[in-house]
Amino acid sequence: MRHLVFLILLTLALPVWSDDRPNIIFVMTDDQAPWDLGCSGNPEAHTPNMDRFFSQGVMLKNCFAVTPVCSPSRAALMTSRYGTELGVTDWINPREEPDLGLDPKYVTWPEVLHDAGYQTAMIGKWHLGTAPEFHPFKNGFDVFRGFLEGGNKVENAVFEVDGATVEARGLTVDFLTDQAIRFLNEDHGGKPFLMCMHYRSPHAPWLPVWESDWEPYADL
Repeated sequence: MRHLVFLILLTLALPVWSDDRPNIIFVMTDDQAPWDLGCSGNPEAHTPNMDRFFSQGVMLKNCFAVTPVCSPSRAALMTSRYGTELGVTDWINPREEPDLGLDPKYVTWPEVLHDAGYQTAMIGKWHLGTAPEFHPFKNGFDVFRGFLEGGNKVENAVFEVDGATVEARGLTVDFLTDQAIRFLNEDHGGKPFLMCMHYRSPHAPWLPVWESDWEPYADL
């Protein structure tokens, strides 16, 4: 399970924010190989927005995940610990392992920022346990808008949004993006913010997508 990560630091000069520390947007895609990007030199990959991230920053081409499996790699990203240290050694199946997840006794980097005064949000895929004790709220996040399990439908999916169950219409990628934009536009009470944007895309299943996104590949 490959993940592609973008870390964006924003210093926005708006008068409502009294704290001059940078805002942080952490974007992770799911099961995306590094060569599946236009900026990697792949002429068949049409990724203008991600290419823009790289063109305005630094592209690190020699990074490795500690494991090629979803839940352990996510746990490692959260804690800087190996999954074997955390008891998360494979992807978490909540139907067979309802009591498995990221134990809040391990410090996460969003928790560190939260304790330092950041407003913290988790948007998208969690896949680190579905039991209440493993919830993002227990691991350093003030806001959660997404889904706890490893998978979700590509469209017309069900999400947890601010503690409520929401049946969304349309593509999951669009719904999550809208939730992220909504968070960015909210009043954060003068605090800097961290937003972790964890997409389920481009993990299979891939379809449906917008017709404009499908057109370049219609002849494959």
